[in-house]
Amino acid sequence: MLDNIKNIIKAIIEGNNFIVTSHYSPDGDNIGSTLSMYYALNKLEKNVLYVLDDSIPRNLEFLVDEINILKSEEVNVNLNDYTLISLDCGDFSRICVDEKIKTEVKQLICIDHHASNDSFGDLNYINPKESSTCELVYNLLKEMSETIGNQMIDESIATCLYTGLLTDTGNFSYSNTNPSSYLMAYDLVNLGAKKDNIIQRLFQSNPFNYYKLLGEALETLDIVDGKVASMMLTIEMLDRNQISFNDADGVTSYTRDIDGVEVGILFKEKGPGEIKVSFRSKNYVNVSAIAQSFGGGGHVRASGCTIKDSIENAKEMVINEVLKHI
Repeated sequence: MLDNIKNIIKAIIEGNNFIVTSHYSPDGDNIGSTLSMYYALNKLEKNVLYVLDDSIPRNLEFLVDEINILKSEEVNVNLNDYTLISLDCGDFSRICVDEKIKTEVKQLICIDHHASNDSFGDLNYINPKESSTCELVYNLLKEMSETIGNQMIDESIATCLYTGLLTDTGNFSYSNTNPSSYLMAYDLVNLGAKKDNIIQRLFQSNPFNYYKLLGEALETLDIVDGKVASMMLTIEMLDRNQISFNDADGVTSYTRDIDGVEVGILFKEKGPGEIKVSFRSKNYVNVSAIAQSFGGGGHVRASGCTIKDSIENAKEMVINEVLKHI
């Protein structure tokens, strides 16, 4: 791992032009790791573009208030002069930029912690044992600080890294929380992470309509054999409550957090015939393997996939598959 880190540090120090991005349907680790790298590259006086072809969830907007986030069509540069850094993206197809950027850059660096990642970068730093991609970026920036003799993690970077750590560990409640995660949190708070503001923005600022949407979703709650719980969110439900697609992922945990349930599933309609399926497990089911059987992937306890079918058919197919793993 240290050799991988050192090779990426060398590429960053020797390079001049960078594009940073992550996966579709942004979350805290996505935004936190990408933005941390963006700030670090700026600190090194590199030319860096932040490109993401998706919308930022409402509870994470506070991190990007002053950042110029470009869409792929706004990128008007010679891509052969640029290195693309993909963060927190477990699959090449889910990198949230267009194909031209992905294929015409001179180099692709992949930093990720998804177990399903197949090392698609020219340089890779992948460790599924770490809590988050933000923890990988933290490790890299700590090593870079030693290499160049200058502290890379300032207040802005610490705040972004702490946000990703917090969201991907479920506020330190998920099984991927390691002793190193607590040490990282301790260090980041000492380096200026705005802990109280992060907590408020992430967990204490949901709009009233979010809870109305949650109420509707709970009306669809279904439990099979006492072990598998599922809920559905349709386009109509999202539109009626004026909640965007990317702002509704927090609903998923309500399926898992039921006594006796091992696997929780949220079926969320993105468009007609396009269903995003989010999996969460509690103790022993590897939901990454289930997601991969439908062309998706992710983590052992949290994964997802997209199914092109009706929400009713998607539910039937997925639950039948999940029951095989119970």
